[in-house]
Amino acid sequence: MKLRSGEIVGESRKRKAPEGDDNGGLKRRSVESNENKNDLQRDEDGRVKRRIVHGNELKNGKILRGIHGCVSPRCSAHTYQPRFSWFEQDVWTYITRFLDGKSLVMLGATNKWFNKLVMEDIVWRFACLRDLQVPETFPVSSSWIKIYASAFDGSHSYLFRQKEKHIDWMRIGAFLLDSRSSLLTESLSGHLKVPRDGTIDRMLQSSGSCVINDIKSGIWIADLQLVRCPVCDLSTCDGTMQTLDARHMELFLSEGYKDGSWDYNLIGSHKLQKDAGAACGAIFDLKHLKESSSSGILNLKSWTGEPDDSQPKAVIAPHAVAVHTRLQQNEGILVKYHTMKAGTDGDIVSIRISQQLL
Repeated sequence: MKLRSGEIVGESRKRKAPEGDDNGGLKRRSVESNENKNDLQRDEDGRVKRRIVHGNELKNGKILRGIHGCVSPRCSAHTYQPRFSWFEQDVWTYITRFLDGKSLVMLGATNKWFNKLVMEDIVWRFACLRDLQVPETFPVSSSWIKIYASAFDGSHSYLFRQKEKHIDWMRIGAFLLDSRSSLLTESLSGHLKVPRDGTIDRMLQSSGSCVINDIKSGIWIADLQLVRCPVCDLSTCDGTMQTLDARHMELFLSEGYKDGSWDYNLIGSHKLQKDAGAACGAIFDLKHLKESSSSGILNLKSWTGEPDDSQPKAVIAPHAVAVHTRLQQNEGILVKYHTMKAGTDGDIVSIRISQQLL
């Protein structure tokens, strides 16, 4: 094949310096490979024949590669954006909605990025409202992660006070009190009567119910407590007392509660000196008393179980809570009502309705 001036073929190359002609000009020469120089075949007229080189004729296993398009990225590192990132905040914020508190803590311990994500207040707000099963919220003064911890770390009111009297407890659920007035009752038979006049003791004596005001609005958490007889200190006494224990969601985070300056006060009691078929207690938001969800609590057959079932039962509604325990034959029952205020003139932040056999 013909070679043009300056064209290189092969690996071993030797270039000669340009030689001058008779007039001092430069001569053009073909620089050829020593390897291919002797391989050129010429025809009868002295021209180089063109031949095809097959794979088995290549020397040293070397192949001359053809021309290909450039496949290297043209954009810089600053402009390149991946199609998917493992650290998309919106995606992971949505994923946290499906994790419980323990899983959220584990996710936050993965690295600093996840820790910052999990510590967002909106993450724990959603988890708290979801696990408490309440549809709405009220303004809070504490962080939601602290509220979640106080609600689900196994704490209850007897863990802070009268711990030696406590036997067992169970979580009932959460409900809303937004009218600042509530009806407390020990009777769930028939229609609810709301007493309007007189003191709390007079209301209790006439109807077994009373109305209290100045309740702190917000989300309340209700537990059913089983404690020892409060009358005697004998370790051999088998007497027990059932207590419907409701508190504002942020009570355990309040300094007044933790340092013991807030305490329960007896606001009224009612003694029933005859055989009581059941020990009952309920708290209703007065504003929502006629709603179907609240009035449905009076349908005892729907949630108290079979007539021979003596296990404590409880029911929660959006704006009410109630407990019911069937009793064996007895001589009567004493019902006590306690409230706790946030300071001397503060709102009511906790309510207890307890039943004790006579």
